[in-house]
Amino acid sequence: MQPHPFRQPAERPAAPPEEQRLGELRSVHGQRRHAALFHAARGALLLMFTSIIGAVIAGWRGFSLSLPFGIAGFAVLAAAALRHRGLRIELYEHGLVVARREGCEAVVFDDVDEVWFDLDRSSTPFGRFIFLRAIRLVEHSGQRRTVPVEVADGQEVARWVLQRCSRPLLDEARRAVKEGGVLTFGQVRLDAEGIAIRELRIAWAELSLVRLQSGRVVFFRGQTVFPWRTVDLDSVPHPTVFARLVAERAPRMEHDEVWAAWTG
Repeated sequence: MQPHPFRQPAERPAAPPEEQRLGELRSVHGQRRHAALFHAARGALLLMFTSIIGAVIAGWRGFSLSLPFGIAGFAVLAAAALRHRGLRIELYEHGLVVARREGCEAVVFDDVDEVWFDLDRSSTPFGRFIFLRAIRLVEHSGQRRTVPVEVADGQEVARWVLQRCSRPLLDEARRAVKEGGVLTFGQVRLDAEGIAIRELRIAWAELSLVRLQSGRVVFFRGQTVFPWRTVDLDSVPHPTVFARLVAERAPRMEHDEVWAAWTG
């Protein structure tokens, strides 16, 4: 069975300039008021934790060896805060504008072919946390755009992009699967009978549980303790469409409420 193209870019006549296609302004989202403080605090925590671990394991020698790594991590997080200085996201009916200190970049939703998550995986002494840092957009032309969501009410920015760029594809994807097509999401292929993750394939009926959690979809076979396979949501295009299709086919589904909201 030949793979069904997930989406065929439509042929369009010459379009007017992007600014004329954006439509009505909906909202403006500036940099979070305490964004720099948050990154600095997280960096300080990383620096402290790295140094303490080094000292516990190998005394002061370990402390001196681990300190540079902690400082490097702190510098990376501080740079992230500085990078977003002056950031502003303008949401429009048919697109958005990413405004930075060095200039503005407009994106029209009709030009977007693929949507990808950019996830921030952070490990701290209190556990592992995953945040949606940005949404990466790939246009039909191949042009790549990054939309940071680390702004005031960034969840609304992400939700609007997903609603306009990914949500309209869900019915098309459902129809393709129902008609016997195979949909390809990166290294994952799924159809009405089952799912293939890289080289291994399994029928939907053979799955004992599928769990949506912390930026990934976890598949269990025969038991619910050790995963059969895991798919990170930042490794597939249109991750919300992918997660929804899996949820509709899985015989048993569990989910983290926060991440279920992104796929809902």
